[in-house]
Amino acid sequence: MPPDPLRDYRDKRDFDRSPEPRGDATGRSSGRVFVVQKHAARQLHFDLRLEMDGVLKSWALPRGPSLDPTQKPLAVHVEDHPLEYGDFEGIIPAGEYGGGTVMLWDRGEWEPIGDAAEGYAKGDLKFELHGEKLRGAWVLARMKGAGNEDGKNWLLIKKRDADARPVASFNVQAELPYSVASGRTMDQIAADPGLVWADGHARAIDGSVPHADDRELALPDPSTLPGAQAAVLPARVKPQLCGTAAIPPEGPAWIHEIKLDGYRLQCRIENGRVQLLTRNGHDWTDVFGAVARAAGRLGANDTILDGEVVVLGTDGRPDFGALQGALRGGRPRAFTYFAFDVPFALGFDLRQVPLLERKQYLTQLFESAPTIAPTIRASEHIPGAGAVVFEQAAAMGLEGIISKRVDARYEERRSDTWLKIKARLCQEFVIGGYTKPATGRTGFGALLVGYYDDDDTLVYAGRVGSGFDEAALRALTDDLEQRRCDTTPFRNADADPGARSARWVRPELVAEVEFTTWTKDHLLRQPVYRGLRPDVDPTEVVREPTPGATTPASTPSVAAMPPRRKPVTATTETIVAGVRISHPERPVFPEARVTKGEVAAYYEQIAEWVLPFLVKRPLSLVRCPLGLAGESFYQRHVGDGFPASIRGIPHGSEIEGEPYVVIDDLEGLVSLVQMGVLEIHTWGSRVDNLERPDHLVIDLDPGEGILWEHVAASAEFVRTYLEDLGLVSFVKTSGGAGAHVIVPIVRRSSWDDVKSFTHDIAKDLARIAPKNFVATMSKEFRVGRIYVDYLRNVRGATAVGAYSTRARPGARVSTPLRWDELSPSRGPEHYTVRTVPRRLARMDRDPWEGFGDVRQSITAGMRKAVRR
Repeated sequence: MPPDPLRDYRDKRDFDRSPEPRGDATGRSSGRVFVVQKHAARQLHFDLRLEMDGVLKSWALPRGPSLDPTQKPLAVHVEDHPLEYGDFEGIIPAGEYGGGTVMLWDRGEWEPIGDAAEGYAKGDLKFELHGEKLRGAWVLARMKGAGNEDGKNWLLIKKRDADARPVASFNVQAELPYSVASGRTMDQIAADPGLVWADGHARAIDGSVPHADDRELALPDPSTLPGAQAAVLPARVKPQLCGTAAIPPEGPAWIHEIKLDGYRLQCRIENGRVQLLTRNGHDWTDVFGAVARAAGRLGANDTILDGEVVVLGTDGRPDFGALQGALRGGRPRAFTYFAFDVPFALGFDLRQVPLLERKQYLTQLFESAPTIAPTIRASEHIPGAGAVVFEQAAAMGLEGIISKRVDARYEERRSDTWLKIKARLCQEFVIGGYTKPATGRTGFGALLVGYYDDDDTLVYAGRVGSGFDEAALRALTDDLEQRRCDTTPFRNADADPGARSARWVRPELVAEVEFTTWTKDHLLRQPVYRGLRPDVDPTEVVREPTPGATTPASTPSVAAMPPRRKPVTATTETIVAGVRISHPERPVFPEARVTKGEVAAYYEQIAEWVLPFLVKRPLSLVRCPLGLAGESFYQRHVGDGFPASIRGIPHGSEIEGEPYVVIDDLEGLVSLVQMGVLEIHTWGSRVDNLERPDHLVIDLDPGEGILWEHVAASAEFVRTYLEDLGLVSFVKTSGGAGAHVIVPIVRRSSWDDVKSFTHDIAKDLARIAPKNFVATMSKEFRVGRIYVDYLRNVRGATAVGAYSTRARPGARVSTPLRWDELSPSRGPEHYTVRTVPRRLARMDRDPWEGFGDVRQSITAGMRKAVRR
């Protein structure tokens, strides 16, 4: 018979006197639960407990947890506890083992990084926490050396990630002191020795149900708001829906919010009971239990909140894919509810109260309640400056913004007092059918989707064949099979020949789909599945107006109008510029949720801008076949298996060697993307005359401590310096932290000439402004200064090409700018695969207008001037 893992736990306790759970020796599996309990025993401490092997492995934290990676609090391994202990909150009687007050301070799920059993055995247990207070990556590390022969002393270390916080700016213990179960403080728990919180409910020790928590919270009075009326709380308030606009409204009459990428939920609180209702009235309280518990701790009875539940990624942005995965039972995640409106509060109907007053009241309500962040929060807004807010949202890769009139009443319908302005094309569609899977794929091939027109007829919008992982394919296949029907629900499915052999389903499911544009035949171009929207009523799904900046009819630039592509039947491929792109749904920039197909489409959209800088030049490539998450390697020679659209040339007439990579057109460029190229560097000369460069590169590489505002100012300084020499220059972001100042020249100078000249420029800049510039590569000399890298001007050296993506997080692009666009407040992070095409489509002239017309050379006078 295997040993009882809870023997030590039971031997230390008298369960006739202590309200602690006795526990089931066999354990009950509920996933990977974690809890942190605050325990005022002889010494105040915290206990971290992780569910493993049917028990809660436990560590006592004398100093408690910290979000500061520089702090490494001691964690003493103690006896295993039963799983039921994860629900325990109350008082252990004095004189009993561990006598004192116990608070359920945090709870959630944990996820091992690597093999949990192996990490635990080795004393190096790495994991992520998805709690209401503690989140992100952590490690429990067993201490080594004398004094820890029994192996009980460990360290709990927060890893450096988006959830880490310096203790000086955020002390999680002090900022979030309340119980996640009851909302009480340690003193309030101690003041009621007969009350125990267990199994999610407050119980008296004698088994009776106590009265509701009688804490007196100084909640703000809604009766004083203009338009507020005392009223009975309705069963449900129909949510107000947004109109759509191409550009954000400006002026003081509007406020702006980030469009959250999650599920719209109405939070209804009545007599201490919380309900979470979807847009179409379904009760999802059990789905988001942590959110419901947090809302209950507001203490705001007879109240309705309107908001959105999301999963925040490691970058702090809503991650709809992670939300979908969590709801499918995949990777555990912490949900966050952002409340952006309050149509009812404390028994008063606020629907006729102006929006700004409602939002101010909402903020006061949250500020007066116990600290409950980060599970439930009041959403922030920004007054005026709509264009600025929109550009910031677009630069961050967010879906867009919501603009609202400050005097708007809450209307239970779609209204233009709330406007949705999209930074990328994404909307809901009704699923009406599916195609058979291609060879090697399970489930189905593509979804057939549509929307309802003014006559309540379902209009076919196209096939969605990418964006599915295996879990989504399996789950969706089951949902579709249950809804099979014999006839098409679409009015016009015959518009797509590929849909003629489809299997039809009842139009009961709604999918969220991202796409690049609408074709002239009113079908989706490059649609990507993002997830199901069970919160949306299918009959409410209509075609949303396309933002003007990305509508083909409103953008004369061909850079914004990709040519029509031939559809392919294989759902794991697509055609871009005549190139078959395999796995277009693969996330090559995973943190920005940018796929391989999007990168190919990006180059196709901006072809007229990018090709002049990349074609007919030797190239050096950074290849990431599996995206940034996989391995990468550098390549500059043509290899076996390269397509005909990528050719090679010898790298010099006097030295024979392997041929360098060269492309001649868009097909060649997109072929690079198909090969996993995420970064393209170019020579400073063209293939018809390799020995005569046609431009100089002044690479401004910031050292440690240098901000973008210093880089921008330094680029302007270099521009003035060059103008004094008589040289016209252009500027672009490097896509990293620096900037490139580019000087076009007539092809007269040799490589030795341009290397010598730019080296002299670097040294002269360092002499003129030694506190700003340095001309040596040594890192110890570059701290706090900008290295002027002249070595980009050596034969065979390269610099990242204009409009090339960078193989770095964020899907940034090395972007040409007008000099008057070079701003200290608008850094490289604003220019990405998603924002650059919109930027170019809106421009009435090339930011590098005249670049190809400049006729200037390095003169003897210039050489003399830089050698002073």
